[in-house]
Amino acid sequence: MPPAHRLAWLRRAVNFLTPYSALLICALFLLLGLAWSGDYGISGDDRHWRSDTIDKLNLILSNADLGSVEPLQDRLEGISFQLPLLLAERALGLTDYYHIHRLRLTLTHLFFIAGGFCCYLLVWRLFNNRLLAIVALLLFLLHPRIYAHSFLNSKDLPFLSMFMVALYLLERAWRRDTVGAFVLLGLAVGVLTNLRIMGVMLLPAALVLRGIDLLGTSAPGRQKHILVTAGVFALVAGLTLFALTPYAWSHPIDYLTGALNLTVN
Repeated sequence: MPPAHRLAWLRRAVNFLTPYSALLICALFLLLGLAWSGDYGISGDDRHWRSDTIDKLNLILSNADLGSVEPLQDRLEGISFQLPLLLAERALGLTDYYHIHRLRLTLTHLFFIAGGFCCYLLVWRLFNNRLLAIVALLLFLLHPRIYAHSFLNSKDLPFLSMFMVALYLLERAWRRDTVGAFVLLGLAVGVLTNLRIMGVMLLPAALVLRGIDLLGTSAPGRQKHILVTAGVFALVAGLTLFALTPYAWSHPIDYLTGALNLTVN
């Protein structure tokens, strides 16, 4: 086949790889995950995180002092992912731990697939290449260690998945450059930081990028827009983190100092 024909065939193949192809891949992995989730056991931390979330929910509902939750590491943990898992099992009326565990595995894996789809969207938007985006999606989903942990690790894998969501929303915020887009980015960064304190790195990174945009323009209207979107983003991220961290409601200073110590150490 002449080189020109090979290139034409490749272009047609790339054009065929629409977003629906990525959705089909994600749907296939979801079906496989539903079939395989029963093959995974319970991780050593799963019962701990579930019982810790139950304690926090009970404390929230009873307006008790959240400082009584021990140890400090558990007090600083947020509820952005663990609480939805707990509410889902209660909404379904599950009492047997086998079914509770199976539900937690499935929802954790579903969120992992959603993170993979955001990885696809991010690469597509950055490079305008659907084939490269499909490759990135497959690399994300097919990594052996990560794929195995996507079922049973309800702490680190949701953080990885949420990081991909936040990175995509970061690109989207700059592409659309609207207040609403930066509100969504702020929500994502707040949730990301709530999952793992190291997620806070995206907050100064985004503000620095916004500062570069500010230095690159002299139009007063444009400068005002950049300052407003940066302020809205930081405010929403902070409020989201605060809302999803019950210990911070009654002990905001202790939460900040404790989180700083964990970050430094």
